[in-house]
Amino acid sequence: MAQNLLSTGIIDPNQWHLARVWLEVAALLRIAPRQIDHLDCWESQIWVKPLGGRSQFMSYRRLPLWIESGTAAIEACGDRQALEHLGEVLQGEMATHGAYYDAATVERWRATWKNRAEQLKIVALRQARQEERLKLMGDRQRAYKNWQEGWRQVLDYCGSFESLERLAPELDLQSQTFDEFHGSQAASQLWHQRWQELSQASA
Repeated sequence: MAQNLLSTGIIDPNQWHLARVWLEVAALLRIAPRQIDHLDCWESQIWVKPLGGRSQFMSYRRLPLWIESGTAAIEACGDRQALEHLGEVLQGEMATHGAYYDAATVERWRATWKNRAEQLKIVALRQARQEERLKLMGDRQRAYKNWQEGWRQVLDYCGSFESLERLAPELDLQSQTFDEFHGSQAASQLWHQRWQELSQASA
C-alpha cells in the first residue's frame, strides 16, 4: 500500500486548532459556524453534524489547513534525505488521493519542494566548505605541533652557544610560515629556553 501524508504522520490533524477546523468545515458546507451542532476529528476524517441536518463525514484533504500543513512539512525538511522521503510520500499521496488536489495545489507543493531542495543544496555546500576549512585548520595545527617538536629535538642536540646561534636564522625563517600560530614567538621561546639551559649547564 502506498504511503500517504496521513498514514506516515507527516500531517497530523490532531495538531490543528479545532476552532480553525470548525471555521473551515463551515465554509465548505456554506453555513455559519454557529450552525454546526457537533464536530469530531477522527483518525482519517471529520464527522460533522449541522443543526437541523444529517451528520456526514468529510475528508481532511478538503480543508485549506491540509494544503498549508503539506507546504509546511516540505519547508521543514532538514536534509536532502528527509526531502526525498517526503517526495516519495507525496507521490503515493497523489496516486491514491489525487482527486482531492487541483492543479494549483500540485504546482504549489512542487514549487515548494524544488525551492527547499535548492535551499538544502546551498546549506550542504556551506557545510562542506566549513568541513574543508576545519580539516585544513586541523592539518595546519598538526603540522605546527610537529614543527615545534622537531625543532625542540634539534635544539636539544645543540651543545654549544655557537651551534645554537648558527641555527637561529633558519629557525626564524621557518617560524614565519606559521604566523597564524605566532610561530616566531614560539620559536624565540624555544631558542631562549635552550640558551638558558646551556647557560645553567656551563655555570
